[in-house]
Amino acid sequence: MKNTFLRYEDDLIENWNTVRSDSFKVDDDATIDLWWADANQEKTNLIVITSGVHGVEGYVGSAMLDIFLEQFSPKLNIENTGLIIVHSVNPVGMKEMRRYNENNVDLNRNFIYDWDSFDKDMNPDYEDLKGFLQPEKEIGNITWRDLGFYGEIVKTVLTDGSTKIEKALLSGQYMQPKGVYYGGQEDEPSTKFTKGLFEEILLTEYANILHVDLHTGYGPRYQMSIFSSAKETMTQEEAQRAFDYPLVFTPDSDEFYVTNGDVPEYFAMLKDEIAPSKSLYSTTFEFGTMGDGLWASIDSVKRTVMENQLIQYGSDNDTTKKILDSRYREMFYPSERKWRDKAKEDFIQAMEGVMKFNKIID
Repeated sequence: MKNTFLRYEDDLIENWNTVRSDSFKVDDDATIDLWWADANQEKTNLIVITSGVHGVEGYVGSAMLDIFLEQFSPKLNIENTGLIIVHSVNPVGMKEMRRYNENNVDLNRNFIYDWDSFDKDMNPDYEDLKGFLQPEKEIGNITWRDLGFYGEIVKTVLTDGSTKIEKALLSGQYMQPKGVYYGGQEDEPSTKFTKGLFEEILLTEYANILHVDLHTGYGPRYQMSIFSSAKETMTQEEAQRAFDYPLVFTPDSDEFYVTNGDVPEYFAMLKDEIAPSKSLYSTTFEFGTMGDGLWASIDSVKRTVMENQLIQYGSDNDTTKKILDSRYREMFYPSERKWRDKAKEDFIQAMEGVMKFNKIID
């Protein structure tokens, strides 16, 4: 996938006069790579697509970059529209098929705007549930571990409620480096690079910027979600009409949640500080994989907790390792053809909707 991305130059230079690449080395051969194609004349519109913030999700993200180049490049007015596409913000995680980076950090919890004023001890729910969310022991037989997990989650739900588990996970935590959804203690190298890219973008001449961050995992299995910024003023129904798209989560949606250190939220805050006169629409495309029912939520927590337990404490059972690896991969990169075909359809429809709304295409 990376090799395909690096060959984009031939397609880009057919349209744009000024095309450049950049690469940031994170670890050995693990690099963040990007292409930047500038509008040929007036720099009015800029499309920015980032992928692989959660490493393993970068495989679907990479496929969507291919689709964008094929489907939408011919529709753009290259005289006033530029394009920046970023392959794998978390390349180590992508290489190792993990959501987290080389330091077990969830990068979508690491884009903190001001670390000096940020309260790292902001998630007491996680600390309360630490024993359940990050068991500190080796995993043995997978069947017994599964049975044990279900017993633990029933006990936890009865004691603390399912809402507490959800809050403990989704908001991120900053006190347990070996835990899940760990946001780190400072900017990770990938975060520093991407923050610098966002600043560079905002200091260009482009007045109208559209940013899409590609993710997988959350939401209905066969319906990608557009996840709006917390600054969105449209209601869910208004946004769905505006984008001509069936599922958009906005702050008034029941399913909407706010995370600390989120990439689009950081981009929006930076825009307000250094380029308040510019227009920026920064959003997340989330390709659901597990479904949105209670059982899907439980299964998602199980796979998340067990994958981290395996990484931190290991297992001497090869069958257990293979099963957990397969479960985790399917959670973010489904092999089912039906899912992949629907993901492509949804991406095309959503991308067309947000570009029309932002007056980038007719």
